[in-house]
Amino acid sequence: MMRPSLVQKKIARGKPAWCAKACYNDPELVELMGNFGLDAIWICLEHKRLDPSATYALIQACRLAGTDAVMRVKPANYSDLLPLLEAGASGIMLPRVRCVEEVREVVAAMKYPPMGRRGYDAIHADARFGLGSPADYMAEANRETTLLVQIEEPEVIPHLDAIAALPGVDVLFVGPADLSLGLGRFGQPEAPELAAVLKQVAETCRRHGKTAGIPCAPAQVERYYDMGYRFFNVLSDYRCVVDGFNQAKAKLGSLWDGERPGKP
Repeated sequence: MMRPSLVQKKIARGKPAWCAKACYNDPELVELMGNFGLDAIWICLEHKRLDPSATYALIQACRLAGTDAVMRVKPANYSDLLPLLEAGASGIMLPRVRCVEEVREVVAAMKYPPMGRRGYDAIHADARFGLGSPADYMAEANRETTLLVQIEEPEVIPHLDAIAALPGVDVLFVGPADLSLGLGRFGQPEAPELAAVLKQVAETCRRHGKTAGIPCAPAQVERYYDMGYRFFNVLSDYRCVVDGFNQAKAKLGSLWDGERPGKP
């Protein structure tokens, strides 16, 4: 039996799904993060080049922690989806989307017929290494794999309804930084142009029974929850390290800025 997706379980009930981003390629750190009860770990292959064995180890760490691995792939490079799914990734995050045709192509690559055109090779981790029923496995794979479409290009805004209407699309995941950059409002989180798109995404998801997602600080979750968002990336390993060091420096005060013990 395929491991049920925590994200799918949460969004099906309209409950918040919690995600954290892994910025460092350390399987032990990813497994530690997953043990805090997260629904998903976001692993980025868009901005990083990882050896396939390293990618497998990160996905395996998510499996060991019992959390979903959500893989952000490179734009317009869908040939690499199968190894990620077969390694046990529960979700694919698609960045830089501009039109509905891109999304249709990814759905076709992710899903078995009749939903898509995914090829069958069920001897891998996602299929419990071929030890179960092939028919059950393919039905579970179609049901339990999550597609998150990133909304970060202004060109995609007119296509929101068409994308959200596609079977196989689960989450419209706003990328506020890149979206504001494309709108000419980078560094202006309260810009009315950005606020209008955030509202439009939430309303589009509501109409089509899909989930709106966004990366944000924990203190911002209530605001976006009230707007209709239900998938939240609330921290990263990078942010935890930086915040931890800043807290330590603040507590040490002038001792931190003075002469370091053991140093010339």
